[in-house]
Amino acid sequence: MSAAVVIGAGPTLGLSLVRAAARAGLATGFVARRAEAVSGYAETLAGEGLACTGAVGDAADPASLAAAMDRLQATNGAPEVLIYNAAIVEPSRFVTPSGIEKAEYSSAPGWKARGAPMDAAALTESFRTNVEGALSAARHVAPGMIERGRGTILLTGGVLAFGPWIEWGAVSLGKAALRSLGHSLALELGPLGVQVSTVAIHGTMAAGTPYDPDRVADYYMALHRRPAAEWTPDAHFKADEADGKDPDR
Repeated sequence: MSAAVVIGAGPTLGLSLVRAAARAGLATGFVARRAEAVSGYAETLAGEGLACTGAVGDAADPASLAAAMDRLQATNGAPEVLIYNAAIVEPSRFVTPSGIEKAEYSSAPGWKARGAPMDAAALTESFRTNVEGALSAARHVAPGMIERGRGTILLTGGVLAFGPWIEWGAVSLGKAALRSLGHSLALELGPLGVQVSTVAIHGTMAAGTPYDPDRVADYYMALHRRPAAEWTPDAHFKADEADGKDPDR
């Protein structure tokens, strides 16, 4: 059985990605930062009849992430699919204070704004999770994929990679850098049989909407299954042509 690993399991898209991979017949493992989250997600998935393996790991810490991925590989085998979904998501500006207390769109729970402008230390911490962790994960799985001549690496990006929103400075910067990393990896690994694509999600994910996390997760699996002739470094999940504009302007 082929294996998949999802880095950044969470209550919305992360858990939906784990479900989608498992239902696609992949031996699926996932990484989350907190032990209680790992055990809770594993229990939830088991209750749904999905036997998925969880491991505790911090995407911002290369050693911690590598150890978690090694534990999953020992159980499930070398992954044919890597989905990097870890991110620090915090509304913030760079010079002036946030113009909102909380970012709320659609029926999603929302995100509390940083308030004060993003400083260098916080930006570096954000970058470690949003970008550096993706490189660490890709470097961990790529040798095995190259040896087998096949594999898929999918990075969770966003419309912010193509143009920053005023209240999302640090996230916009991180998603733009992640997209650039994805393009570089696609150039490097594509000729070796490994698909790399960054998924730009053009709306706020919320259950029961066109951006329902389960629908988005199914799109990831469709990307994994597409033939090499259809590989692209950018993939867009967009429910409507008008989607993707800055809601705070």
